[in-house]
Amino acid sequence: MPLNIKEVQEYWRGQNVPQQWYSNKEPFSLQWFNDLSKKRFKTFYSYLHKDAEFEYHSGEKVLEVGTGIGTDLVQYALNGAKVSGIDLGEDQVSFTKLNFDVRGLPYDEIKQGSAEDIPFDDNAFDLVLSFGVLHHTPNTELAIQEVRRVLKEDGQAIVMLYARGWKHYLKRCFLHGILLGKWFRFGFSWQAVYNEVSEVNGGAPKTGIYTKRQVKKLFKDFPEVVIEKRRLGEFFEYAPYRSRILPEFITNILHLFKAQALLGENWLITAYKAPPPKPRSLLGVLFKNY
Repeated sequence: MPLNIKEVQEYWRGQNVPQQWYSNKEPFSLQWFNDLSKKRFKTFYSYLHKDAEFEYHSGEKVLEVGTGIGTDLVQYALNGAKVSGIDLGEDQVSFTKLNFDVRGLPYDEIKQGSAEDIPFDDNAFDLVLSFGVLHHTPNTELAIQEVRRVLKEDGQAIVMLYARGWKHYLKRCFLHGILLGKWFRFGFSWQAVYNEVSEVNGGAPKTGIYTKRQVKKLFKDFPEVVIEKRRLGEFFEYAPYRSRILPEFITNILHLFKAQALLGENWLITAYKAPPPKPRSLLGVLFKNY
């Protein structure tokens, strides 16, 4: 039976709204929101502050698809962007608005909406961000088409989808799927295993985890797409569930040898709606004044 988007909406509420567990400060205070930002950008997703290009879209119209608590959207607003956001959940919309309100930051629109039917006009935004969201919606391909639709003709999308890195094969497939028997218990369905073990509280309705070939197919309608792996993740950048983190020198060695390209657990996808400029010929470059 096909997954209904209402099931996804029902799951991503209450304790399952991400980031809430990052801080022990007074919930929904400015200090709490600040602590969430610090943990998100310094510990859990250290690559995000640079790769999301927060400081480079001043005065532009930015949409976030899947705002969560609004941590990322706030960064664009702090840097002068005209921001809007949607999320499937009522909780997330309320949390995001509060995040803006306690800072006295303006926003255009923050409202409920599905990634598969984005409630904005065609060609409306310079930039669309969707970080760790579209792999959870029932029709990820349709959601990516919607992202493309609302982008201006020269617009850009920045999307994170889960990748099949070390954590996928070792933790999800081998430890949970084989050793703990979940693959057998779920009728030899790997997708059911991914759904069960991919989120903090487990049991998500859908969690897509993709190969590079699958990502290319999803973004086939964008004429220029840059796809890179990011984040070694738990035990390397942070200690999961209050356990232990590996010595820093191990992580530094892995980064030195660009191990993220093989082991990274996130795909960082930068997609451009307009085709890239045609490259000059070698002779044209050599004989061009500069």
